[in-house]
Amino acid sequence: MSKVIIWGHKYNNHTHGKIHSSYFKAFKNLGYETYWLDDRDNVSGFNFENCIFLTEDQSQKKIPLVKSSKYILHHTNLDKYIDNGLNFINLANYLSDCQKGLSPYHKGNTVEKINDYCFFDNKTSTVYQPWATDLTKEEINNTTPVLSVETDLVNYVGLSHDNRNELSSFSNKCSLEGKKFNIVSNISDNDNKKLIRESYLSVDIRGSWHKECGYLPCRVFKNISYGRLTGTNSKHVKEIFGDYVVYSENTNDLYDKLVDTSKTITSDFIKDSMNYVSKNHTYENRIKNLINLI
Repeated sequence: MSKVIIWGHKYNNHTHGKIHSSYFKAFKNLGYETYWLDDRDNVSGFNFENCIFLTEDQSQKKIPLVKSSKYILHHTNLDKYIDNGLNFINLANYLSDCQKGLSPYHKGNTVEKINDYCFFDNKTSTVYQPWATDLTKEEINNTTPVLSVETDLVNYVGLSHDNRNELSSFSNKCSLEGKKFNIVSNISDNDNKKLIRESYLSVDIRGSWHKECGYLPCRVFKNISYGRLTGTNSKHVKEIFGDYVVYSENTNDLYDKLVDTSKTITSDFIKDSMNYVSKNHTYENRIKNLINLI
């Protein structure tokens, strides 16, 4: 199967649109004939035989149901896929339970380790893996490391959910240090990269639930691939990235550690961290896992 259909969130009108955009770019970069369609498109006459579909629950109401095709479904109601006898796998977010051999969303089930960041629950056909950077391997290789930036802005690109208290605490620390904590969302990938590269510090802040369950945010993958030393308040992110991230659960300490480390970090070290993301955490990596399992 060489034809791929990304179905849904076509115009980035949803947070998941960023993920679909990254999958679209990565599939094309891997040489697949790739299309990005949604429920609003007129697809009469389009041949959907022997395709790979990738979709998400809120965007798949009118998705074509074709027995010769295969489906990668993210948090999707499975009834119509089962009723029509279709071939599918579920795509779910990696959580730290996977490292214990346990299925995070199907208690009592076990998972098979595919690699350090991908696990498979055979009983439910569920693949657990994290998101990734939106850059391709080539784009990371062509990005130069950023050592320090003289600015009063600390840019944070992302949505706030259960991390509001932690974001507020970090913002207060920035203010005490004469910096403005600038939270931005719903911007283009290019603007995202630009803001992070122009920021005084690069940081990802998680709330209590993400820290407890071991969620791996795309924010860390992205910021490192953009050429920035990045801080985290999640011990699970620290366990995955090791010395490539600066860690403290206390956001005040995290700010200070980032400032101190930024004074001594080398361009070679940042490039090593970028290469680590390039090797392990692009959407091309994630796609190869999915193709092998579908």
